[in-house]
Amino acid sequence: MLPLFATLMAIAGLVLAGLATYVGRRRGSRAGVSLAVVLVSVAWWGLAYAVELSVGDLGSKSRWGDLKYLGVCALAPAWFAFVMQYTGRGHVVTRRVVALMTVEPVMVLALLANPGTHDLVRFYEADAAGEPLPVVATGPVFWVHLVYANTLILVATVIFVATMVRLSRTYRQMALVLVAAALLPWAANLLHNLEVGWFARLDLTPFAFTVTGAVLVWGVWRERLVDLAPLARSVIVDNMTDGVFVVDAFGRVVDVNLSGARVLSTDRAALVGRSVDDLIPPSAAGSHDLTLTVDGEKCTYDVQRQSLTDRVGRPAGGLVVLRNITRRVRAEQRLQHLLDERSRVAAALQTSLTPRSLPAIPGLELASRFDPAGDGSEIGGDFFDVFMLDQDSWGLFLGDVSGKGAEAAAVTALARYTLRTLADPDHPPSRTLRDLNTRLQASTPSEMHCTLVYAIARPCESGVELTVSLAGHHPPLVRRRTGPVEAIGRFGTALGFVDDPELYDVTVLLEPGDLLCMFTDGLVEARNGKELFGAEGTAAVLADSGDRGTGDIATDLVAAARRFHRGEGLADDLAILLVRVDPGVAHASHPQPVAREVVT
Repeated sequence: MLPLFATLMAIAGLVLAGLATYVGRRRGSRAGVSLAVVLVSVAWWGLAYAVELSVGDLGSKSRWGDLKYLGVCALAPAWFAFVMQYTGRGHVVTRRVVALMTVEPVMVLALLANPGTHDLVRFYEADAAGEPLPVVATGPVFWVHLVYANTLILVATVIFVATMVRLSRTYRQMALVLVAAALLPWAANLLHNLEVGWFARLDLTPFAFTVTGAVLVWGVWRERLVDLAPLARSVIVDNMTDGVFVVDAFGRVVDVNLSGARVLSTDRAALVGRSVDDLIPPSAAGSHDLTLTVDGEKCTYDVQRQSLTDRVGRPAGGLVVLRNITRRVRAEQRLQHLLDERSRVAAALQTSLTPRSLPAIPGLELASRFDPAGDGSEIGGDFFDVFMLDQDSWGLFLGDVSGKGAEAAAVTALARYTLRTLADPDHPPSRTLRDLNTRLQASTPSEMHCTLVYAIARPCESGVELTVSLAGHHPPLVRRRTGPVEAIGRFGTALGFVDDPELYDVTVLLEPGDLLCMFTDGLVEARNGKELFGAEGTAAVLADSGDRGTGDIATDLVAAARRFHRGEGLADDLAILLVRVDPGVAHASHPQPVAREVVT
């Protein structure tokens, strides 16, 4: 009978050693290292016990019985560390905690190694010589070790089972199996140590632990008792192009499809049991994409995480899906490059339609602003310019071509540079606009038109004499130095519509301190619901501007329109040209001149 028990112990030790080797070869899990230590400890226990049973003399039995304590003492701390790490409490297993747990085992082994203190742990009675299965006597230190080791094992097992049962009913099958597997060697060891019946002569703990080790490796480590795969089977298809990972409530991979293994360039079996956060960074989710090299090509993946619950809604794990969005990302990058290039070209063309700087005119202060609609990626039709006609007169114009894009830009450039060419100080503005209308009709599509205000300014002793003609454009506003704001000019026909437009010339005098404001409809058509900013809003800003510089006033007008609009960008381009007569310019004392109108 004794050889049979020795053989069983040897077989148990070899099986556990094989399981420890299997677990030890699996990388990437701290819990796996602890489990391997557990299995090695019990394997050594079983093998040493098999030799103890096989030898005949008490001296040899005592030596091998002492050697098996290397496994006996290491088992409880290793089991505690495994449970803490597996249940997500790895932070508990610090170096300090491990050092404290090894104090008691080291002391027990030291007492066994010292002949003077050996019997405080275990020994054979002298009259046991010749007995085939002598009973091992125990000293007081043995009982201290028994309490210490069983307390660690009990606490760890309760935490293990309670954690899984609390997380989900899906784990109850595992919990019941683990309870039985953990209690079997525990009960066998207690029966032996308490010398109950024939268990007093034979310790079946290593043999019983073979069952526990098998359950741990094939049930816990391989996750087959955690019934999560069926929860996700309706979603996971092995031939999906997306990589799909099923994880348990502790964040470890329990199932993965072929695409997922291919994305991570490893075998499916090697991924099972590893922490998903070690494989896929938690930061890679939502708007944060994951970049990986797959088959030598750099690919971008969209990472989606989804929780899984059991039938009663309790958390049971989760899904992590990797979707290859490399083509989409590259297409978006190409599109963004094209949009950036388009914006750059639009900005360059738009800049060419307005002067880089305004000329310095003695006695006048000028300022301008251009604010494109939306994000500025489209070329608008707003333009303005100030240029010298002769030594005594200056041309000022501001206009708006219908539409946007390259076609509008072409008409804008044609209008601006043709007007500069046609402008003549001896011709009234209306005549110049008629000539421009003829050129536009001959060179532009019929659906394109242009609104424009053109004025000739002549500094004089009283200030500046201004002759204005409006071609379908908003009348400029003049803020007098005394405070009131008034519109000037007479509305005429926009250019490009008819062969003979109705155009009028109106002459007004700008006295020192007076401010002229020309603007496009992007300013007055800023919208708040159904309400427009309008000429009234513009006049209010001008009236409150006081003695501020023209540059500051232009900035105030743009800011006021944007605040009123309450949108991400104005609906239309906005152009502003301001001219103020220097308040220091001397002027004769005479009655306020009346605007005179000339119909041409």
